Amino acid sequence: MNNKIKKKFSEIQRMNNTNMLDSKKNLNVVIICSVALAIILGAVYYFYRSWEILVCLILVPPVMIGFCIHSYYKEKRHDKSSGKDMQAFLSGEKYRNKEWKTDYYEYKEKHSFEEISKKGMKHDLIKRYCTGNNRGLAEAGLLLFAGSIAAVFYPIKVFHFGYSILGILFGGAFMSFGIYNCTGGPVRKFYKTANNIPEIEKSYNKGKMLSYKPNGLSSSGINIGSAYTVIYNSNKVIAVENSAMKDMVRKMVRVKKYENSVYSGQEYNYYVSVIYRESDGRESHIDVRLDEFQCEMMITEFHRSFYPYRMYDNIASEIKDNTIVTP
Repeated sequence: MNNKIKKKFSEIQRMNNTNMLDSKKNLNVVIICSVALAIILGAVYYFYRSWEILVCLILVPPVMIGFCIHSYYKEKRHDKSSGKDMQAFLSGEKYRNKEWKTDYYEYKEKHSFEEISKKGMKHDLIKRYCTGNNRGLAEAGLLLFAGSIAAVFYPIKVFHFGYSILGILFGGAFMSFGIYNCTGGPVRKFYKTANNIPEIEKSYNKGKMLSYKPNGLSSSGINIGSAYTVIYNSNKVIAVENSAMKDMVRKMVRVKKYENSVYSGQEYNYYVSVIYRESDGRESHIDVRLDEFQCEMMITEFHRSFYPYRMYDNIASEIKDNTIVTP
């Protein structure tokens, strides 16, 4: 892969590593807080001699410390295993594994490339943006917006006027964003700015389409057509001429999950990173989230269509540790 892209991935990796929670520091903080709580409960028990306080003194601090120690070693164990997962991903060993191949072929038997709406590309893309998440965001924004306006005209004593203004602003923003996406705002913007729409539509309607659908809700996808590759994510749609396509590689992102600053687990998200040449000659890339088997299907189709003579052992990996899980 191009050295510029490798360098960019490394910079993103370093940037996200600085946002990691220090698990040992977090453990020390919890232990200190637990000891402080034990001292306070002990003082309260000394003066009041309550059996309820005694039970809290005996159970709560040790349970807090024990739970945090368990989470700490769980995180360390996952950190160690993730290093092996990353190495298997980078070397391609994971995808040569017989068990993985069996699961992949079983997946392919049950799933194929998606059908495009008979009404055409525009209708198909708008339908993909009209998800439950966007509708829910619009409805929640409307509820907050309407409730805040009602509070302005019918003030409640415990509800400060400033909160009503904030509710109107945030509710209006959420509602506008949800409606914009649910009605296909990014698609309409794409149609206004893109050139050669008739050729793109013709290519799209006969292309190979895959999209990521957590809980059945489409959030990103890619369509490899005869002349153009169309990609969409949560906020934009782009079309890349196939002649400008440089490569398509896998990308794995490790996400560490925390609850109340305590490690609760991890998951791997998978992306297809599309590397292409922009109109001004600059090389760029865009990430499309798919599930693991969809990534394999799409990359296989890419190499079959673009480079039928080339083996594709070129694999990219990025491991990020975040405290927030983003869809």
